Amino acid sequence: MASLTRDDILHVLESAPWRQLALGSVGALVTYNVASFVYDYWYKSRSPLRMLPAPKESANWIFGHLPVMMDGEKNETQERWVAELGETFAVRALFGKYLLVTTDTRANAHILSATHIYQKPDIIRRATKRFLGEGVFLAEGEEHKHQRRMLNPAFGFAHTRDLTPIFLEKGAQLREIWNNKCVEAGGSVHLDALDWISRATFDSIGKAGFDYDFGTMNEDGETNEMAEAFNTIFRADATPFEEMRGMLNDRFPLLRAIAPGKRSRDVDKGKIIVDRVCKEIVQKKKAAVLAELGGDSATINKSSVAGNDIITLLLRANLAKDVDPSSRLSDEQIQGQIPTFLVAGHESTSETVVWAMYSLAVNPEMQTKLREELRTISTDTPTLDMLNTLTYLDQVCREVLRLNTVVSFVQREAMQDDVIPLGKPVKDRNGQLLTHINVQKGDQVMIPIWLINRSKSIWGPDADRFRPERWENIPAEAAGIPGIAPNLMSFYGGPRSCIGFRFAIAEMKSLLFHVVRGFEFKLAVDEDALWSRSGILMRPQLRGSNKTELPVVLTPLE
Repeated sequence: MASLTRDDILHVLESAPWRQLALGSVGALVTYNVASFVYDYWYKSRSPLRMLPAPKESANWIFGHLPVMMDGEKNETQERWVAELGETFAVRALFGKYLLVTTDTRANAHILSATHIYQKPDIIRRATKRFLGEGVFLAEGEEHKHQRRMLNPAFGFAHTRDLTPIFLEKGAQLREIWNNKCVEAGGSVHLDALDWISRATFDSIGKAGFDYDFGTMNEDGETNEMAEAFNTIFRADATPFEEMRGMLNDRFPLLRAIAPGKRSRDVDKGKIIVDRVCKEIVQKKKAAVLAELGGDSATINKSSVAGNDIITLLLRANLAKDVDPSSRLSDEQIQGQIPTFLVAGHESTSETVVWAMYSLAVNPEMQTKLREELRTISTDTPTLDMLNTLTYLDQVCREVLRLNTVVSFVQREAMQDDVIPLGKPVKDRNGQLLTHINVQKGDQVMIPIWLINRSKSIWGPDADRFRPERWENIPAEAAGIPGIAPNLMSFYGGPRSCIGFRFAIAEMKSLLFHVVRGFEFKLAVDEDALWSRSGILMRPQLRGSNKTELPVVLTPLE
């Protein structure tokens, strides 16, 4: 058969109606996409994970078991699944994908260490980039290693120790504001602890991270646009329906462009403000660093880099003459670190401190015990080393991080087929004993931080109770938890563990030092009036309104 020439093809195109060609092209594209979707759905349904124990609830063909998992409070569905199915099982995730859930510490250690295999799914990467930009949290592979190396000096123990006076200063400022409010109220005062602790951590990370005064800690309670935008993005309550809607938007960018929904529109508006302020911070800090050097970055060496706030330290290291130009971070990448620092140093820490206040409010004898220990320090400005000598303070912080971890789980996706070893064998649906789990490319895995931290097989039958004294005799089983903080999963583990975990603990101890020394506090509502919606982020909420807050009654102490 004669082959078609270029002129033959052009003749066909010129003679065919353009509408017919356009419709044919669209039809072919739609057919291809539908066929690809059907094949992909079928391929995912053949995952070896399908042979593992699974929940009795039927899976939605779009959202899988996720709506069931997100329903209720305090991840009660996940805990029930562990009780019914054991430590290792599989559920269905978005569009038919299988999701491995295991509290087996050996399996999690493997997943956390194999970062070249287990990475963020595309849907989570898109959401992360939209929320946080191009910081270290988004990066994968060599790019993540490079950014991590640049940031490590800023989060070491020595630099954290140098920043602790900032945390204590903000704690003292908060204590003074609360004291004044008590005076105005004629004794005790009713207020939202989450709002004020959030302001303290926001200003703390502003000063320690960027030498920037957000100015949210003031007597009249006014805040600034950056704090309001950040609260819009991260603090607003999201129902399971809104969570599912967000997943669809991130899976189908066209859907998000056409009909984003109110939540997405609010987030986009907030992100515009965050991006603008972050850009201003980086530009001003970069100009200041260059001005300090007379406009010449050639005088900076990596070995002589010094600085106080984290962004200045990063900029100086990035501008050093002995850094390979191809290894330098772009201004956008440096700018992307700021929302990441704010999430870790402000959002997560403020909610952890508030969970500590909640636990101490419902356990007044523990609050008294901690206060007595804190008052053995004769100064209002202790060093980090002095805070670290306070045994009960350390036990309280560890127990809060264990029991009320803010981030309850993390998802990863297998970039290739893999075999995950198990510390404890599990029986599959056919009764066969498995010592390892086979996963195929595209399967997802969950790092169930909440479930591991509350595992009764690790912590005993009272694992769901707040008991700081358990840290006096740590169970041998906890030694296998693969977290960067010993015996805890709260800061993750492996090469992608939380780079600022020392920073967060120092900030937490500093704020509790002033709050517990300065006030006796109790809940302003019945304990049953508070709850925490199941999901990725665990925050105290009021039943009925679902507003994220912690109402307390403060009484000042001399």
